[in-house]
Amino acid sequence: MVILAIANLKGGCAKTTTAVNLAAALTELRQSCLLIDMDSQQSATRWAGQAPGGGVFDLRERVKPLRPERGAARFKADLERLAGDCRADILLLDLAPELREPTMIATMLAHAVLVPVTPSPLDIWAAEAAAELAAEARRERGGKLPVTMLIPSRLVSGTILARDIPDSLKHLGAVAPGIHQRVAMVEATIAGQTIADYQPGGPSHQEFQALSKYVLRYLRKYVK
Repeated sequence: MVILAIANLKGGCAKTTTAVNLAAALTELRQSCLLIDMDSQQSATRWAGQAPGGGVFDLRERVKPLRPERGAARFKADLERLAGDCRADILLLDLAPELREPTMIATMLAHAVLVPVTPSPLDIWAAEAAAELAAEARRERGGKLPVTMLIPSRLVSGTILARDIPDSLKHLGAVAPGIHQRVAMVEATIAGQTIADYQPGGPSHQEFQALSKYVLRYLRKYVK
């Protein structure tokens, strides 16, 4: 069971959008995925609540709310139970944008911390804090996990900010393929669908497919 923590200590960085659509893209690669909604706003759970059901990644069946309020050991046991019930190979944890015990517990258990970052100074500063949280977890665990991956998000084509953000992030960890801001992404959320179902083959779908392949390829270096 591989655990991917989707984290940023600032809201509005496309964290839930990334978690949901990455889960769908990984499912297309024949990975059995389960999304654990740990955000107090429960955005992924609400998204799933308006989903029609079925599709590439069945949001109604594959999004589960969970808060680790009873400590790390019980939280790990809950994750293993949910993964076993759904026969999931990959758990994606949609974390709250806050530095509290649930976020720290999830980071300590994760194989990778994926940090969506929009091209703004405030988001980059928040990403630095998330990357440091992952680094602290590595020191505590005494190994190379969790690895840190930065995901440039909500990019606007043709802008200097979109062009320069990979260089602004590379000192924090591996920089994954970026995701551009498009109306179709918003429309898919309103429809309760992933972009893989709402606009299959479209540019946003292709970007998430590229991201999913990158994540799996990068993880293979560290997770056997």
